[in-house]
Amino acid sequence: MHDDAQGPDGTGCRCDDTAEAPCAEGLSRYRAAVVKGCLPRVTAPHCLVRLGLLTPPPDDPDVLVPVSPNVAESELLQPVRESLDAQQELLRSIGAGFSSVHAIYRAARRESQDWLTVVEGADAVPALLEQAVRGCRTELLTVRPTGEPPLRPGTTHHTHIPTGTGVSHRALFPHAARTHAGQWRHLQDVERAGGRVRTLHQLTGHLLVCDGSVAYLVGRSTVEVRQPIVVAHLVATFEEAWERAHPVAEPSAARTREPLIVDEVRRTVMKLLVSGLTDDAVARRLGVSRRTVAGHVAALSAELGSQSRAQLGYLIARTEPELL
Repeated sequence: MHDDAQGPDGTGCRCDDTAEAPCAEGLSRYRAAVVKGCLPRVTAPHCLVRLGLLTPPPDDPDVLVPVSPNVAESELLQPVRESLDAQQELLRSIGAGFSSVHAIYRAARRESQDWLTVVEGADAVPALLEQAVRGCRTELLTVRPTGEPPLRPGTTHHTHIPTGTGVSHRALFPHAARTHAGQWRHLQDVERAGGRVRTLHQLTGHLLVCDGSVAYLVGRSTVEVRQPIVVAHLVATFEEAWERAHPVAEPSAARTREPLIVDEVRRTVMKLLVSGLTDDAVARRLGVSRRTVAGHVAALSAELGSQSRAQLGYLIARTEPELL
């Protein structure tokens, strides 16, 4: 029963103490032990003993009997599992301990100079604004100094708040958006989506304000502002402009140049001309084309009998002194 041949070193096992599986000789001897029921202790491969695949029976210290792989594996893995459980508990403990640290850090950042973040990039800016709009929970305020649709096809930033979300949207555009077919459709799309749109003769700055807590100033780059006092000031500026602005006509109505709005645009052009601005500068301020401004200038020159640009400024100042 105990006549198994020994290997060159007595057992045939050449495994070191770091081996995680039996060697070829160990597998062969383990099979023999399973078939015969035991192995002589002196011929048992070291790896089988170390891995718990052979164990001495209580009644015969000279032999070793095979152990089920499931039992041996479970015994080997138990300390590993206990170590993992301890590590998991340590992870949970550290996470719980740092929760208050994270809260303090976020609050401190809001109170520090990190309340302002500059974002640049042709893709980064639209993505940031789209995310801001999707994150709105109560109210979105937007100002576009020109009436063009979004920066790139398919974007939704400050353009439409999905109906049924409970988020209100108020949008300000220049009067010029009423006179351009594409821009007019864009304004009506905003209203059809549940937003309210008004126009004003002159707007400066492209602005979004979400829930009265974060504002985005959009230009060549976008500035995210979270400082409460600054955001409150921007909201107040929007409200003041909103009160002076004119509601957009009903979607069924044709695009319109109401006399009051035309007069506002005309007076604004006169004021900017008196200030010495060029046609290009006036066009940028009003969000209109240079040709539109040139048309106003020509009409004013004919009306006042001006023969030159300098004379036109003088005549406007004399006839409309309140513009100075």
